[in-house]
Amino acid sequence: MCSAHLVTGCYSLRHMNESSLFENWDLQKTACNYRRLVEPFECDYEFKGQFGHPSSYAYVRFRALPADDLSFETNVIWPEDFDPDYTQRIVHAIAEAIIDGLIAIPDSYPFRGCHLELVGFKWDSVGGSEAAVRKATSKALEDLKRKGTWHLVTGRYRSYGKMRQEKG
Repeated sequence: MCSAHLVTGCYSLRHMNESSLFENWDLQKTACNYRRLVEPFECDYEFKGQFGHPSSYAYVRFRALPADDLSFETNVIWPEDFDPDYTQRIVHAIAEAIIDGLIAIPDSYPFRGCHLELVGFKWDSVGGSEAAVRKATSKALEDLKRKGTWHLVTGRYRSYGKMRQEKG
């Protein structure tokens, strides 16, 4: 146990709630070395699960371009049966899979030096779901990480005080 009166410069750890944990995770992932895409790359995946299961089909296609920071945009015509709220839920499911697949990688530098553009999307009104879209996105991004050409960018470390000011 650390005691300030026994050791000079020692501090006690404070409790971190969920929000603090996410803030810390974000600071750690954006303050370190990372992988940057070197040349454009296209990836896609068609997820076909168990027939008749509510999460049985989705198709996504991405165009990835080199960039300094990870970004995402959509450039597709959504199915006619998507209302604005459901469209936003699907976009958020894709964004979640992007973070999980490119940033939240244990024991690896994040793959965050790219701009992703969703350029293809197919959906089955019976078998499509947010879960199917996340699975298709995850598999497409595995292909991007494995087959795309990446360069390790080093020296991006910044002081915590400066990073908090930039994000704040």
